[in-house]
Amino acid sequence: MSKDLNSSRIKIIKPNDSYIKVDRKKDLTKYELENGKVISTKDRPIASVPAITGKIPSDEEVFDSKTGLPNHSFLREHFFHEGRLSKEQAIKILNMSTVALSKEPNLLKLKAPITICGDIHGQYYDLLKLFEVGGDPAEIDYLFLGDYVDRGAFSFECLIYLYSLKLNNLGRFWMLRGNHECKHLTSYFTFKNEMLHKYDMEVYDACCRSFNVLPLAALMNGQYFCVHGGISPELKSVEDVNKINRFREIPSRGLMCDLLWADPVENYDDARDGSEFDQSEDEFVPNSLRGCSFAFTFKASCKFLKANGLLSIIRAHEAQDAGYRMY
Repeated sequence: MSKDLNSSRIKIIKPNDSYIKVDRKKDLTKYELENGKVISTKDRPIASVPAITGKIPSDEEVFDSKTGLPNHSFLREHFFHEGRLSKEQAIKILNMSTVALSKEPNLLKLKAPITICGDIHGQYYDLLKLFEVGGDPAEIDYLFLGDYVDRGAFSFECLIYLYSLKLNNLGRFWMLRGNHECKHLTSYFTFKNEMLHKYDMEVYDACCRSFNVLPLAALMNGQYFCVHGGISPELKSVEDVNKINRFREIPSRGLMCDLLWADPVENYDDARDGSEFDQSEDEFVPNSLRGCSFAFTFKASCKFLKANGLLSIIRAHEAQDAGYRMY
Protein backbone atom coordinates (compact mmCIF):
# COMPACT_ATOMS: atom_id res chain seq x y z
CA MET A 1 0.00 0.00 0.00
CA SER A 2 1.31 3.47 -0.84
CA LYS A 3 2.70 5.43 2.08
CA ASP A 4 1.10 8.59 0.65
CA LEU A 5 -2.37 7.10 0.95
CA ASN A 6 -4.43 8.74 3.66
CA SER A 7 -5.12 5.77 5.90
CA SER A 8 -7.87 7.67 7.72
CA ARG A 9 -10.00 7.38 4.56
CA ILE A 10 -9.78 3.58 4.49
CA LYS A 11 -12.31 1.36 6.22
CA ILE A 12 -11.25 -2.26 6.67
CA ILE A 13 -14.26 -4.58 6.54
CA LYS A 14 -13.93 -7.74 8.57
CA PRO A 15 -16.06 -10.85 8.13
CA ASN A 16 -17.30 -10.66 11.72
CA ASP A 17 -18.44 -7.01 11.55
CA SER A 18 -22.05 -6.88 12.76
CA TYR A 19 -23.41 -4.79 9.88
CA ILE A 20 -22.41 -7.32 7.22
CA LYS A 21 -23.57 -10.40 9.08
CA VAL A 22 -26.42 -12.34 7.48
CA ASP A 23 -29.24 -13.53 9.70
CA ARG A 24 -28.97 -17.21 8.86
CA LYS A 25 -31.96 -17.99 11.08
CA LYS A 26 -34.31 -15.83 8.98
CA ASP A 27 -36.87 -17.77 6.96
CA LEU A 28 -36.23 -16.65 3.37
CA THR A 29 -39.29 -18.53 2.12
CA LYS A 30 -41.52 -15.85 3.68
CA TYR A 31 -41.73 -12.11 3.11
CA GLU A 32 -43.69 -9.52 5.06
CA LEU A 33 -45.37 -6.77 3.05
CA GLU A 34 -45.73 -3.17 4.27
CA ASN A 35 -49.30 -3.88 5.37
CA GLY A 36 -48.11 -6.73 7.58
CA LYS A 37 -49.32 -9.50 5.33
CA VAL A 38 -46.89 -12.40 5.05
CA ILE A 39 -46.54 -14.11 1.67
CA SER A 40 -44.56 -17.12 0.52
CA THR A 41 -41.60 -16.46 -1.75
CA LYS A 42 -42.14 -19.92 -3.25
CA ASP A 43 -45.63 -19.18 -4.54
CA ARG A 44 -46.47 -17.25 -7.73
CA PRO A 45 -47.78 -13.78 -6.76
CA ILE A 46 -50.47 -14.02 -9.45
CA ALA A 47 -51.49 -17.64 -9.67
CA SER A 48 -53.55 -17.10 -12.83
CA VAL A 49 -50.40 -16.22 -14.81
CA PRO A 50 -49.03 -19.45 -16.33
CA ALA A 51 -45.61 -20.53 -15.13
CA ILE A 52 -42.68 -20.28 -17.53
CA THR A 53 -41.72 -23.67 -18.88
CA GLY A 54 -38.11 -24.70 -18.42
CA LYS A 55 -38.45 -27.85 -20.51
CA ILE A 56 -36.68 -28.29 -23.85
CA PRO A 57 -39.16 -30.19 -26.06
CA SER A 58 -38.35 -33.39 -27.88
CA ASP A 59 -37.90 -33.53 -31.65
CA GLU A 60 -41.12 -35.54 -31.80
CA GLU A 61 -42.97 -32.58 -30.28
CA VAL A 62 -41.33 -29.91 -32.44
CA PHE A 63 -41.54 -31.69 -35.81
CA ASP A 64 -44.53 -33.46 -37.34
CA SER A 65 -43.87 -37.20 -37.67
CA LYS A 66 -45.51 -37.43 -41.11
CA THR A 67 -44.36 -34.26 -42.88
CA GLY A 68 -41.16 -33.49 -40.98
CA LEU A 69 -42.28 -29.86 -40.85
CA PRO A 70 -42.33 -27.75 -37.67
CA ASN A 71 -45.44 -28.34 -35.58
CA HIS A 72 -46.70 -24.75 -35.52
CA SER A 73 -49.54 -25.55 -33.09
CA PHE A 74 -47.09 -26.94 -30.56
CA LEU A 75 -44.64 -24.07 -31.09
CA ARG A 76 -47.41 -21.52 -30.59
CA GLU A 77 -48.20 -22.83 -27.12
CA HIS A 78 -44.59 -23.60 -26.23
CA PHE A 79 -43.54 -20.03 -26.99
CA PHE A 80 -46.63 -18.70 -25.22
CA HIS A 81 -45.17 -20.17 -22.02
CA GLU A 82 -41.75 -18.68 -22.89
CA GLY A 83 -40.31 -22.07 -23.75
CA ARG A 84 -37.14 -22.48 -25.76
CA LEU A 85 -35.87 -24.94 -28.34
CA SER A 86 -32.65 -26.84 -28.46
CA LYS A 87 -29.94 -25.28 -30.59
CA GLU A 88 -30.27 -28.10 -33.12
CA GLN A 89 -34.04 -27.67 -33.41
CA ALA A 90 -33.72 -23.92 -33.92
CA ILE A 91 -31.09 -24.25 -36.64
CA LYS A 92 -33.08 -26.97 -38.40
CA ILE A 93 -36.17 -24.75 -38.66
CA LEU A 94 -34.08 -21.79 -39.79
CA ASN A 95 -32.31 -23.83 -42.46
CA MET A 96 -35.60 -25.27 -43.72
CA SER A 97 -37.01 -21.76 -43.96
CA THR A 98 -33.94 -20.46 -45.78
CA VAL A 99 -34.25 -23.18 -48.42
CA ALA A 100 -37.98 -22.57 -48.93
CA LEU A 101 -37.74 -18.77 -49.07
CA SER A 102 -34.75 -18.80 -51.42
CA LYS A 103 -36.91 -20.48 -54.07
CA GLU A 104 -39.34 -17.55 -54.20
CA PRO A 105 -38.84 -14.58 -56.56
CA ASN A 106 -37.87 -11.09 -55.41
CA LEU A 107 -41.34 -9.87 -56.41
CA LEU A 108 -44.22 -12.09 -55.31
CA LYS A 109 -47.34 -12.17 -57.49
CA LEU A 110 -50.31 -12.69 -55.17
CA LYS A 111 -54.09 -12.82 -55.43
CA ALA A 112 -56.67 -11.21 -53.14
CA PRO A 113 -58.23 -11.72 -50.69
CA ILE A 114 -55.16 -11.57 -48.46
CA THR A 115 -54.56 -10.09 -45.01
CA ILE A 116 -51.56 -7.73 -45.00
CA CYS A 117 -49.65 -7.11 -41.75
CA GLY A 118 -46.96 -4.58 -40.85
CA ASP A 119 -44.12 -4.54 -38.32
CA ILE A 120 -44.11 -7.13 -35.51
CA HIS A 121 -40.82 -6.17 -33.80
CA GLY A 122 -40.57 -9.01 -31.33
CA GLN A 123 -44.07 -8.61 -29.86
CA TYR A 124 -45.06 -12.27 -29.72
CA TYR A 125 -48.27 -11.84 -27.77
CA ASP A 126 -49.42 -9.07 -30.10
CA LEU A 127 -48.70 -11.44 -32.99
CA LEU A 128 -50.98 -14.05 -31.45
CA LYS A 129 -53.67 -11.40 -31.00
CA LEU A 130 -53.25 -10.44 -34.65
CA PHE A 131 -54.07 -14.00 -35.72
CA GLU A 132 -56.95 -14.11 -33.25
CA VAL A 133 -58.46 -11.05 -34.94
CA GLY A 134 -57.37 -11.81 -38.51
CA GLY A 135 -58.18 -15.49 -38.60
CA ASP A 136 -56.48 -18.87 -38.82
CA PRO A 137 -53.48 -18.83 -41.23
CA ALA A 138 -54.50 -22.31 -42.37
CA GLU A 139 -57.70 -20.82 -43.77
CA ILE A 140 -56.73 -17.23 -44.64
CA ASP A 141 -53.88 -15.94 -46.82
CA TYR A 142 -51.39 -13.62 -45.09
CA LEU A 143 -48.66 -11.27 -46.29
CA PHE A 144 -46.22 -9.86 -43.74
CA LEU A 145 -44.24 -6.78 -44.76
CA GLY A 146 -41.13 -7.33 -42.64
CA ASP A 147 -39.53 -6.14 -39.39
CA TYR A 148 -40.14 -9.27 -37.35
CA VAL A 149 -37.20 -8.69 -35.01
CA ASP A 150 -35.65 -6.03 -32.71
CA ARG A 151 -37.16 -3.87 -29.98
CA GLY A 152 -39.43 -6.53 -28.45
CA ALA A 153 -38.14 -9.28 -26.15
CA PHE A 154 -39.52 -12.18 -28.21
CA SER A 155 -38.03 -11.61 -31.65
CA PHE A 156 -36.80 -15.18 -31.97
CA GLU A 157 -40.19 -16.60 -31.05
CA CYS A 158 -41.93 -14.32 -33.57
CA LEU A 159 -39.50 -15.33 -36.32
CA ILE A 160 -39.64 -19.08 -35.70
CA TYR A 161 -43.43 -19.15 -35.32
CA LEU A 162 -43.88 -17.19 -38.55
CA TYR A 163 -41.38 -19.45 -40.32
CA SER A 164 -43.25 -22.52 -39.07
CA LEU A 165 -46.50 -21.11 -40.48
CA LYS A 166 -44.73 -20.34 -43.73
CA LEU A 167 -43.35 -23.87 -44.09
CA ASN A 168 -46.77 -25.37 -43.45
CA ASN A 169 -48.63 -23.00 -45.78
CA LEU A 170 -46.26 -22.36 -48.68
CA GLY A 171 -49.03 -21.33 -51.08
CA ARG A 172 -50.87 -18.93 -48.82
CA PHE A 173 -48.46 -17.48 -46.25
CA TRP A 174 -45.94 -14.89 -47.43
CA MET A 175 -43.12 -12.94 -45.78
CA LEU A 176 -41.17 -9.94 -47.09
CA ARG A 177 -37.92 -8.50 -45.80
CA GLY A 178 -37.89 -5.39 -43.63
CA ASN A 179 -34.98 -3.06 -42.98
CA HIS A 180 -34.39 -4.73 -39.59
CA GLU A 181 -33.78 -8.13 -41.15
CA CYS A 182 -30.03 -7.63 -41.39
CA LYS A 183 -26.87 -7.97 -39.28
CA HIS A 184 -26.25 -4.23 -39.12
CA LEU A 185 -29.48 -3.23 -37.36
CA THR A 186 -29.88 -6.38 -35.26
CA SER A 187 -26.39 -5.76 -33.85
CA TYR A 188 -27.28 -2.15 -33.03
CA PHE A 189 -30.75 -2.86 -31.62
CA THR A 190 -31.79 -5.86 -29.50
CA PHE A 191 -32.02 -9.01 -31.59
CA LYS A 192 -28.36 -10.05 -31.51
CA ASN A 193 -28.18 -9.65 -27.74
CA GLU A 194 -31.43 -11.59 -27.39
CA MET A 195 -29.97 -14.43 -29.43
CA LEU A 196 -26.72 -14.50 -27.46
CA HIS A 197 -28.76 -14.64 -24.25
CA LYS A 198 -31.13 -17.38 -25.42
CA TYR A 199 -28.85 -19.31 -27.80
CA ASP A 200 -25.48 -18.43 -29.38
CA MET A 201 -23.76 -16.89 -32.41
CA GLU A 202 -24.36 -19.97 -34.55
CA VAL A 203 -28.14 -19.66 -34.20
CA TYR A 204 -27.94 -15.89 -34.73
CA ASP A 205 -25.94 -16.39 -37.93
CA ALA A 206 -28.54 -18.91 -39.14
CA CYS A 207 -31.22 -16.25 -38.55
CA CYS A 208 -29.23 -13.74 -40.58
CA ARG A 209 -28.82 -16.21 -43.44
CA SER A 210 -32.59 -16.58 -43.53
CA PHE A 211 -32.97 -12.79 -43.65
CA ASN A 212 -30.84 -12.67 -46.79
CA VAL A 213 -33.30 -14.78 -48.78
CA LEU A 214 -36.58 -13.04 -47.88
CA PRO A 215 -38.44 -11.62 -50.92
CA LEU A 216 -38.41 -7.83 -51.30
CA ALA A 217 -41.89 -6.88 -52.55
CA ALA A 218 -45.25 -8.24 -53.67
CA LEU A 219 -47.77 -7.34 -56.35
CA MET A 220 -51.34 -8.09 -55.33
CA ASN A 221 -53.92 -8.59 -58.09
CA GLY A 222 -51.56 -6.73 -60.42
CA GLN A 223 -52.82 -3.49 -58.81
CA TYR A 224 -51.26 -3.06 -55.37
CA PHE A 225 -47.51 -2.76 -54.81
CA CYS A 226 -46.67 -4.11 -51.34
CA VAL A 227 -43.29 -3.36 -49.77
CA HIS A 228 -41.75 -2.64 -46.39
CA GLY A 229 -40.41 0.87 -47.02
CA GLY A 230 -41.35 2.52 -50.29
CA ILE A 231 -40.40 3.40 -53.83
CA SER A 232 -37.10 4.55 -55.30
CA PRO A 233 -35.82 6.88 -58.02
CA GLU A 234 -34.33 3.68 -59.52
CA LEU A 235 -37.71 1.92 -59.59
CA LYS A 236 -39.27 2.60 -62.98
CA SER A 237 -41.06 -0.72 -63.47
CA VAL A 238 -42.20 -3.19 -60.83
CA GLU A 239 -40.19 -5.80 -62.72
CA ASP A 240 -37.02 -3.91 -61.76
CA VAL A 241 -37.39 -5.61 -58.38
CA ASN A 242 -36.62 -8.98 -59.95
CA LYS A 243 -33.31 -7.65 -61.29
CA ILE A 244 -31.91 -7.17 -57.77
CA ASN A 245 -29.45 -9.60 -56.18
CA ARG A 246 -31.27 -9.92 -52.87
CA PHE A 247 -29.16 -12.73 -51.40
CA ARG A 248 -26.95 -10.46 -49.29
CA GLU A 249 -26.88 -7.87 -46.56
CA ILE A 250 -28.95 -4.76 -47.22
CA PRO A 251 -26.73 -2.19 -49.00
CA SER A 252 -26.50 1.42 -47.81
CA ARG A 253 -27.86 2.82 -51.09
CA GLY A 254 -29.60 1.75 -54.25
CA LEU A 255 -32.91 0.14 -55.16
CA MET A 256 -32.77 -2.67 -52.61
CA CYS A 257 -32.02 -0.18 -49.84
CA ASP A 258 -34.85 2.14 -50.89
CA LEU A 259 -37.46 -0.61 -51.02
CA LEU A 260 -36.77 -1.35 -47.36
CA TRP A 261 -35.93 2.12 -46.03
CA ALA A 262 -37.86 4.83 -47.94
CA ASP A 263 -40.68 6.90 -46.39
CA PRO A 264 -43.27 9.35 -47.72
CA VAL A 265 -42.26 12.99 -47.20
CA GLU A 266 -43.60 14.60 -44.04
CA ASN A 267 -46.01 16.88 -45.91
CA TYR A 268 -47.26 14.09 -48.17
CA ASP A 269 -50.89 14.56 -47.10
CA ASP A 270 -50.84 18.26 -48.00
CA ALA A 271 -51.23 17.33 -51.66
CA ARG A 272 -54.57 16.15 -53.02
CA ASP A 273 -53.32 15.79 -56.56
CA GLY A 274 -50.24 16.42 -58.67
CA SER A 275 -51.39 19.93 -59.60
CA GLU A 276 -49.97 21.36 -56.36
CA PHE A 277 -46.44 20.49 -57.43
CA ASP A 278 -44.62 22.53 -60.02
CA GLN A 279 -42.40 20.85 -62.56
CA SER A 280 -39.19 21.79 -60.74
CA GLU A 281 -40.02 20.07 -57.47
CA ASP A 282 -37.99 17.00 -56.63
CA GLU A 283 -39.87 13.72 -56.58
CA PHE A 284 -37.39 12.31 -54.07
CA VAL A 285 -35.51 14.09 -51.28
CA PRO A 286 -32.84 12.75 -48.88
CA ASN A 287 -34.41 10.91 -45.95
CA SER A 288 -32.92 12.92 -43.09
CA LEU A 289 -35.03 11.08 -40.50
CA ARG A 290 -33.50 7.71 -41.35
CA GLY A 291 -30.05 8.88 -42.36
CA CYS A 292 -30.22 6.86 -45.57
CA SER A 293 -32.40 6.33 -48.64
CA PHE A 294 -35.07 8.82 -49.76
CA ALA A 295 -38.41 10.32 -48.87
CA PHE A 296 -40.81 10.20 -51.81
CA THR A 297 -43.44 12.82 -52.68
CA PHE A 298 -47.05 12.48 -53.76
CA LYS A 299 -45.89 13.34 -57.25
CA ALA A 300 -43.40 10.45 -57.25
CA SER A 301 -46.09 8.02 -56.12
CA CYS A 302 -48.52 9.14 -58.81
CA LYS A 303 -45.85 8.84 -61.49
CA PHE A 304 -44.88 5.32 -60.38
CA LEU A 305 -48.48 4.12 -60.11
CA LYS A 306 -49.45 5.53 -63.51
CA ALA A 307 -46.39 4.08 -65.26
CA ASN A 308 -47.16 0.61 -63.92
CA GLY A 309 -50.96 0.66 -64.09
CA LEU A 310 -51.31 0.35 -60.32
CA LEU A 311 -53.90 1.65 -57.86
CA SER A 312 -51.92 1.97 -54.64
CA ILE A 313 -48.78 1.32 -52.61
CA ILE A 314 -49.16 -0.67 -49.37
CA ARG A 315 -46.25 -0.26 -46.96
CA ALA A 316 -45.21 -0.71 -43.32
CA HIS A 317 -42.06 0.76 -41.69
CA GLU A 318 -43.86 3.36 -39.52
CA ALA A 319 -46.06 2.82 -36.46
CA GLN A 320 -49.65 4.03 -36.80
CA ASP A 321 -51.68 4.79 -33.68
CA ALA A 322 -54.92 3.75 -35.37
CA GLY A 323 -53.36 0.55 -36.70
CA TYR A 324 -53.24 1.82 -40.28
CA ARG A 325 -53.18 5.05 -42.23
CA MET A 326 -54.60 6.06 -45.60
CA TYR A 327 -52.35 8.58 -47.37
